[in-house]
Amino acid sequence: MRSRRRVLAGWTFGAAALIAAGFVTGSWIRSPQQVAADAAGPGPTTLTATVERRVLTSTVVLRGDVAAARQVDVTPSVSAQSGSAKALVTGIRKKQGETIRPGEVFLEVSGRPLFALPGDKPAYRDLRPGAEGADVAQLQEALKTVGHDPREHDGRLGTGTKAALAAFYASTGYSAPSAGENDQQTLAAARDRIQAAERALEDAKSAGKAGPDPQAQRLTVGRAEQDLNQARKNLTDVESRSGPMLPLGEVVFLPAFPARVGAAKAELGAEVKGALMTLSSGPLLIYGRLNPGQRGLVRTGQQVRITSENLGLSADGTVTSIGELTTDQGTGATGHPVVITPTAPLDPRLAGTNVRLGVAAASTDGEVLVVPVSALFATAGGGAAVIRQAAGGKQDTVPVSPGLSADGLLAVAPAGEALRPGDQVVISEANVPARKTG
Repeated sequence: MRSRRRVLAGWTFGAAALIAAGFVTGSWIRSPQQVAADAAGPGPTTLTATVERRVLTSTVVLRGDVAAARQVDVTPSVSAQSGSAKALVTGIRKKQGETIRPGEVFLEVSGRPLFALPGDKPAYRDLRPGAEGADVAQLQEALKTVGHDPREHDGRLGTGTKAALAAFYASTGYSAPSAGENDQQTLAAARDRIQAAERALEDAKSAGKAGPDPQAQRLTVGRAEQDLNQARKNLTDVESRSGPMLPLGEVVFLPAFPARVGAAKAELGAEVKGALMTLSSGPLLIYGRLNPGQRGLVRTGQQVRITSENLGLSADGTVTSIGELTTDQGTGATGHPVVITPTAPLDPRLAGTNVRLGVAAASTDGEVLVVPVSALFATAGGGAAVIRQAAGGKQDTVPVSPGLSADGLLAVAPAGEALRPGDQVVISEANVPARKTG
């Protein structure tokens, strides 16, 4: 009995050792040769790819910023009519990303409006009654556009333009500023002078009828008439220089609408110490920069694929401008400024975003045979070839002439019909020295 126990104990100890060594799995006993074969791992693995026929396009990839054709920084100033010594933000009517229509108020500074009107010429002076010039003609056209036709388009700020200005301001909820601080008093004084001159003329005529000296009477009447004419001329001058005006600090002229608020720094109650807003006007364009190595691949007229990864939007465009080599003062990057014009108007949500640009730099003439670049290798004779693998695993070498390369693919031209669409070509073989590609 004791001997049998020693045998069982010995067998138990031996089985445990075999299991620990990997020779026994579960209820099966494995030979040392099997264990060694399992430890050796799988044999060589061959990876293949399918030969395709397609149009191959080489793409130059860069980034670009979406912005309008014109950017205007808005830095308001205080007008005399506000009665404030400081320029304070008292109203914010538009926020970043919102659109602005012609004639719409988008800011209020020290209680006075700031609105946008259509026009190519930037405002550079106060437009007062009697002013003349191309900027006055632009104002007249702008007033007509927003529904207040001045009925005069001669480039002179006259009676009709003043009336249209007053009506326009009233439509925005504000009163039109006046050209002079004491317009009403000045006009009243000029009218009083006319009245006095008219009475003097009447008195001179009446005195002449009773007087003995006709010549003296004619002289007195003549002088009274001159005084009356001068008084009337003075009134006309005062009227032409008084009344509604357009201050420089209350208008921004933009070439196209709707405009957009590209950036907004205005804070309610804050003092104006710089640009409060940046307005974008005109169609959205994309502004990028080509590095020197890309310049030789890109030219005007090439097609571009515009992609916004964040918004999931795509569009097509064309390279319309490539500038000389410059250095960006902000980033120090050197490159060629490039402008992309979309084929159709871009989604307004893209304004102010950064997008991916894929420029179609080169393309094959129609469909060609295409294989992965990794399938190509250099032959002993200095040529190029690929390895074609049949369904049974048989391999043969197919000499090819390489063509355009793009996105990891290569156009190849085999001799005759040695390679066809659907064939499998070897791109990688594990445990086999790598072939030299070219």
